[in-house]
Amino acid sequence: MPVTSEVIARAPGLPALVLVHGLGSAGNIWKTLHAGLETSFTIYPVDLPGHGSAPLHDEGLDPRSLAHAIVTALEKDHGVKEFHVAGNSLGGWIALELAAHYPDRIKSVTALAPAGLWHEGPTGKVPPSLLARILAKISQHFLRLAYHLPPLKAMGYKKITHLWRELSFESCKDSVIAMARSVGYMPIWRALRFQKFDASIPESIPVSIIFGDYDLTLPHPRAQEREVAPRHSRWIVVDNCAHVIMWNYPKLTVDLIKKTAFSRP
Repeated sequence: MPVTSEVIARAPGLPALVLVHGLGSAGNIWKTLHAGLETSFTIYPVDLPGHGSAPLHDEGLDPRSLAHAIVTALEKDHGVKEFHVAGNSLGGWIALELAAHYPDRIKSVTALAPAGLWHEGPTGKVPPSLLARILAKISQHFLRLAYHLPPLKAMGYKKITHLWRELSFESCKDSVIAMARSVGYMPIWRALRFQKFDASIPESIPVSIIFGDYDLTLPHPRAQEREVAPRHSRWIVVDNCAHVIMWNYPKLTVDLIKKTAFSRP
């Protein structure tokens, strides 16, 4: 399958929660949330095509096609037909597509700084995060040294979190390796150019959209158009927070996912 997922299960019978990463990332970006989520869910952190352990084949790579790939993989590989979903950046956009096109399967959506909420899709031939990818390809060969070089660390992370100084070595290592080795990075970028989220989600599905007030990757208002989002969405702005919300505030992220999953629309 073009999408792969590990399974993190602490107890039988818990509802499924699918976690979807962003462009150039991997399923292990959610590791700091596992302890807070595994008492309430069986967790499925996915790797998108060409990211993490997932191979890249000749398949559709736009957000709607990626949503279809996730649904197919979860049922075929794990027998999961219904699930809650949370995603960051591109993963948040995919989460919205899942709810729009598979409303009988999706129980709730927590979209953390989701892409796609703009009036006109991106037109650039290269992603805004290309510099981070170049740095990752270089620094993967001397990770510990790079971690202790503040100017290099700032170049790689300052745009996605203004709390970059506080990032652990483990988080940096995982993200650098994921970005450096993401062969699906450019193919997925090319597939989402000129597109936006333009579907509707039934009001029966709880949707939370969360942005940090200091998001430089998907800034307000250009990339945070509320009228593009589902009308019944719960829109939340987190103070003193950048793009990768689960890095800045893992406990708050866990609480938001749980609150969305167990709320009534």
